Amino acid sequence: MVPNDTILGACSWRSARHAVCHHAFHTGFVEAMSGKPFDYAALDAMTEYEQHRYENGRELAWECRQARLTIRWTRRDAVPRALRDFVTSRALRRRAGLPRTDPYRAR
Repeated sequence: MVPNDTILGACSWRSARHAVCHHAFHTGFVEAMSGKPFDYAALDAMTEYEQHRYENGRELAWECRQARLTIRWTRRDAVPRALRDFVTSRALRRRAGLPRTDPYRAR
């Protein structure tokens, strides 16, 4: 099975930071971590790029919850160390060519 998205993902924190610091990513992450349902009305008002970032934020929040990480992220411009470490570890695995460990991986 091949994933339906062609976005390869970041291979370092330096390249991931731009996506993680996006306002829609932050909004999606914070909403998902607090247990809020998916906001379809807000999604309709976003550009396609913002929609991707919002969904990426929610997906990563659920991965953090699955990994039993509780991350409070109050300011978009100040990424919590635990989140940065989590994203960096995934990027380094990707760079090393190791298999994905997230729940969305192709089986």
